[in-house]
Amino acid sequence: MAEGILVGDVGGTNVRFAIARRQEGRIVIDHFAKFAGDDFPGFDDVLGVYLDQENVRPGRGCFAMAGPVQHGQVTLTNRGWTVYEQKLEETFGFVEARLINDFTAMARSVPELDQANFEQILPGVPEPDAPVVVAGPGTGFGVATLLRDQDNWHVLTGEGGHMAFAPRTDLEFELAKILLKKFGYVSNELVASGMGLEPVHAAFCEIFGREIEGLSPQDMRTRADAGDEMFRQLILVRACTVMGAVGDLVLANGAVGGVVLAGGVTERIVDFLRTPEAADRFRERGPMSSFLENCPVVLMRDPEAPLIGAAAYYDQELHT
Repeated sequence: MAEGILVGDVGGTNVRFAIARRQEGRIVIDHFAKFAGDDFPGFDDVLGVYLDQENVRPGRGCFAMAGPVQHGQVTLTNRGWTVYEQKLEETFGFVEARLINDFTAMARSVPELDQANFEQILPGVPEPDAPVVVAGPGTGFGVATLLRDQDNWHVLTGEGGHMAFAPRTDLEFELAKILLKKFGYVSNELVASGMGLEPVHAAFCEIFGREIEGLSPQDMRTRADAGDEMFRQLILVRACTVMGAVGDLVLANGAVGGVVLAGGVTERIVDFLRTPEAADRFRERGPMSSFLENCPVVLMRDPEAPLIGAAAYYDQELHT
């Protein structure tokens, strides 16, 4: 990877590109650029603009996509783009183009980052060499599990954000009832991620008997901080959903190596993730509560992480 490869982070809202290379054991990136997905009809269009804008023609590329990658193709879960490895190679002259899930890249970045990139949410002591859950809501809700095999790291990925929402309070049962009637299935992604905020807001207005207002996420947060109980509860339910979901994943995967939270929504509600209610949602597991008692939870703060992770994955998994 000394010559550099093109890496991309393709989410439901933004698209980021860079050229990555490994120098003195670390992955560094340059030629970074960010684009709004709404400005382009397809992935090929935004990639073409980037290559022309930066005047670069790398021979290889690895792109982290917010959707399930199967047989060299992906359709983004929260954007109607379908992307094919073979077509990228043919259109842009790549010797090799690879598509991976965005949380595969997010998880693979964890061993590459300094501790300064992580902020404590819940204290604990990770079990050495145990699996690590990397998850969190942005536009969608990504999930991956990081595994260590001697000196190598591997990532188990799936669509864990679409696991069923598990209400525990009267308010959450009311919310689930409303959403179930409208959508037929209620996932953690629907409740906690950016794509679900509008229907969750509408459901809360129905529960609290209030008119729906056209508010941004920041407007809702401002109302909550000013003492508006409906919006405080709305954010708290989202935070508890995140912590409940990652607690389930720790149980399912034996991931007492810890939890790394990521995603834009996660960063905006970080103080709610530290509330007693959210901490209890993570740790209170009946007879298995002791299993999570010492499992740490941290927040990753590095917008370049998926780009670094895509490069690390390509370097190790595909070319060692």
